[in-house]
Amino acid sequence: MNYIKVYKAANSNEAHFLKGLLEQNDFDVKLLGENLSVAMGGLPLEVIQVDVLVPKDNYNQAKQIILKYEQELKNIGQDKKWICKY
Repeated sequence: MNYIKVYKAANSNEAHFLKGLLEQNDFDVKLLGENLSVAMGGLPLEVIQVDVLVPKDNYNQAKQIILKYEQELKNIGQDKKWICKY
């Protein structure tokens, strides 16, 4: 099966979150570069990032889910100002 990169996650945590999100939608997902994030001491940012891969045939559907995720990230805090209640 041929896999294609659908997203470059900032770190392993984001990659696993997106993997779970895509798997909930019945996508087969692989992560590439995850082990490098463990050694992040002196590595540049682009090395720490993790590629999220899906089968080529599922790219368009997976990309739609990723785009919705990115839009949600942009909308956080846009509609109202957070106030600590304590």
